[in-house]
Parts: sequence; C-alpha cells; structure tokens
Amino acid sequence: MSGPVFISFSRERDAAYAQRLAAHLIAAGLPTVYDTQPMSDGWWSTYTRAQLDGCSAVIAVMTPAAEHDGWVARELDHARRLGRPVLAVLAAGTPWLEATECDDVTGGGPPGADLLRRLHVAAGIVAPPAASVGSGHTVPLRGGAIASAVGIEVRGGVFVPLLDAGTRVPCTRTEWFTTADDGQPAIQVHVFHGTGTAVAEARSLGSYELVLDRAPAGVPQIGVTFQVDELGEFRLTAAHADGREVTVRPPSPKQPA
Repeated sequence: MSGPVFISFSRERDAAYAQRLAAHLIAAGLPTVYDTQPMSDGWWSTYTRAQLDGCSAVIAVMTPAAEHDGWVARELDHARRLGRPVLAVLAAGTPWLEATECDDVTGGGPPGADLLRRLHVAAGIVAPPAASVGSGHTVPLRGGAIASAVGIEVRGGVFVPLLDAGTRVPCTRTEWFTTADDGQPAIQVHVFHGTGTAVAEARSLGSYELVLDRAPAGVPQIGVTFQVDELGEFRLTAAHADGREVTVRPPSPKQPA
C-alpha cells in the first residue's frame, strides 16, 4: 500500500538520530512520519496507532535503549499485525530485531541505497520527486567542489555555514526549522555563500519564504534541503516531517552584486 514510512525509536534516548534519519528519508523523496512526544496510552490511542495504520512500512532504529523500550515493541507488534514490512537500521549496540532488511549504520550514519530502494517500493514511489526551487544564482566551484561555504543568516547578521567550502558537488544538507510565534504564516530562510562570519561579507543566494498552515509555536517541523548541483546552481526544497510538501516562494530576481 502507499503511505509514509513510520520511524520507530526510543523517544527517551534516540530522538536525535531519528530526526537525522527522517531528514535523510525526506531528502530521498520518502514521506516520513515520526514524533518525539513522550509516549503514553493516550498518545498511543490518539496519534501513534493512527500513524501506523496509515503507513506503508516501518523502519526501526535498533539501539540498546530501543530493545528494552515497551513502546517500540508495541509499535513493531502492531505493524506486523497490519502486515507492514519492518526494516531496521542498527544505530548502536548489537542486532536484536528480525526485520525484512537491516542496515548497519553504527556511528549515526544514514541508511544505504538498498534499504532506501526497499522503502521506495513499499511506499509506492518509483523515484524521488524532483520538485525544488532554484535561486538563479550559482556558487563558484573549484576542482569539483564548492569554493565558498553555503549557509544561512541568523539573528544579528551572523552567517552560519551549512555546506562547507571544499565540499564536492553535487552536495546536499537538510536542516530543521520551526516557528517562534503562534499562528506564524511563514518562515523566512535567507541563504548566502561566502567565507566570513557575517552576511555583510557574503553574497546572497536569495531569501526564501516557506508557506505554513497556522499552528502553535514550535509545532511545525520543516525539513529544508540545501542543494548545489554539478554546475554550481543552488536549489532549495522543503517538506514537513510527515512528508507533506511545503510551498516555497522563490526569491525575487536580483541584480548581480
């Protein structure tokens, strides 16, 4: 059946890896659902079970904490009763789960191509979507790598690199954003490339607007993927943690600096 991939993990110990895994799956074109809420019977009844009922496959994060987590066991048992394929990544410790497929990512790395292909098949997706928004700007290249870092502006005009200078192209990085205010209708992401620590010393790749449904502050979880292709063109994609596409308004055309 079609549907998102559900990540099962220990909320108490493995949330950071689950978030990185979700970003990797979303960047690969896989709708993904996961949550970091403390588990309870009420949360299971109102959210978790419904997400499992609608998922196409489950990927379990195998760690010692997850092995002894009763909520993880409940999620996996429910998935098997539904007939959903269960795949796994071994993030720490030793294997303990019999799964359709397992990938050893000890050390916190992303899963490999074979496991991603299995997830694409389970989710009914032939290939990852190619929707993204280009800036019309390019990043200078040197020897098959980006010559200057690509990053974003944060408060105070500080430039925070996300793709370091010297990273070989094509290259991709996904970062997570949320809202600071209740009912916030959009998130602004201003992208630059440069070598300094201030945006005043960098060149703009555009200010992107991520259009959101109104929600309480901190509820939206938006994965924003920054990409530089083989020719140096910068592109940006955004999606909710559950895989729903986020409308991205591209930057207005700018005169060369």
